[in-house]
Amino acid sequence: MWTALGRRLHAEQGLPVVLPWGSATERQRSERLAAAIPHAIVAPHTRIKDAAALMGHAAAVIGVDTGLTHLANALNVPLVALYTDTDPAQTGVVESPRAMNLGNVAQCPTVDNVWHALRAVQGEWNDA
Repeated sequence: MWTALGRRLHAEQGLPVVLPWGSATERQRSERLAAAIPHAIVAPHTRIKDAAALMGHAAAVIGVDTGLTHLANALNVPLVALYTDTDPAQTGVVESPRAMNLGNVAQCPTVDNVWHALRAVQGEWNDA
């Protein structure tokens, strides 16, 4: 899903995809994704304040159930938060016109689901 979504972001919005990581395993995953997504960037290892600054300038954030996703929400960046192993009613971001939770335990959102949610949160952001 991540590769197809990244390619769609680049093709339809011209957006670079920035892939953060925290561990060596995550870095390897980010590098594999970046190799498959045009103009994708593997972010350098960053401190939380640097990650916040990077996300604060993002056109949008698509993330999973991590602290960075909740941080993006606190920064009011248009956000789609994805859940497949946890219930967003328990751990999801606070939803708003700029933030939406998708998925649930054993329910993986499709690329189209994520794309439509992204357009919705970006539309609200652009109209604000």
